[in-house]
Amino acid sequence: MTGTGKRERVMAAVQGGPADRVPVSFWYHFPLDHPSGEPLAEAELDFARKYDPDFLKVMHDLVLDLPEELRHIEDPADWEKLKPLDPEAGNFLEQLKALKILRKELGQDMILIDTLFDPYAAANKLCSKRLMEHYRANPKAVKHGLHTIAVSLANYAEAWIRNGGDGIFYALNSAQQSIVSEEEYREIFMPLDRLVLEKAMKHGTFNVLHIHGNEIYFETAQSLPCHAVNWSSQTTYPSIYEGRSNHDGCIAGGIDETTIASKLPEEVIDEGRISINDAGETCFILTPGCAIPTDTPEELIFALRQAVE
Repeated sequence: MTGTGKRERVMAAVQGGPADRVPVSFWYHFPLDHPSGEPLAEAELDFARKYDPDFLKVMHDLVLDLPEELRHIEDPADWEKLKPLDPEAGNFLEQLKALKILRKELGQDMILIDTLFDPYAAANKLCSKRLMEHYRANPKAVKHGLHTIAVSLANYAEAWIRNGGDGIFYALNSAQQSIVSEEEYREIFMPLDRLVLEKAMKHGTFNVLHIHGNEIYFETAQSLPCHAVNWSSQTTYPSIYEGRSNHDGCIAGGIDETTIASKLPEEVIDEGRISINDAGETCFILTPGCAIPTDTPEELIFALRQAVE
């Protein structure tokens, strides 16, 4: 007999066990002035109650806190000034406030995972997207800063789970050709990604590795520890079918986030069902490959939900 609860359904997909149907989830960025704390919790609650996903990916967009003497990182040497952040203070604390509200209101059956951007993306937001320029100029200082950021993210992942979260949605941005070579990814960033994910895996029960972008290093990145791998399978290699042959564990994806807003509901349903057929009904969660547009018509989001029914 298979269970029909959200948590049991998702965990069956992770473990390769039977369930009443394929789990489904989806997400977008909320247009909030302060995308964390109570405003974010309220937006997420409205979203969850309206669309009924099988797990909720919390979509905060806050940057990491900097030391008081730094408003922005301009000089590559400034990366050496970074120190590990308190995982329950500053912007991290705001995110934990959202978590506690969501857990109280949605109960234990809803799996809650928080979005964590990898050290590359988190650092790039602090220096006007000049991270690799800074790295070429002062690799020692930037490596220090990146490692410090990775430690802060890992400690926050642990705090999130300790406070009631189930895991993280790890947005891995650096494993794509437009950023660095595959050799550079392996040398500079992959050890940091492993540091964060190993901490999340030690404490959490549902951690999703999102390999972001086009021309991604899928074979390399998919070996990182996680419970499920997600990528834009409709716009970059590998397809869902190819991904299934490359990855033994749970995969999440199948819906083209770049075109969903312009489709008819029946087209979204068909795309979802084709992906389920390509992936198989076990070890699979139907999701978009990345965030869907915030203005996606609600009937198309409901259609995505209907694809598994």
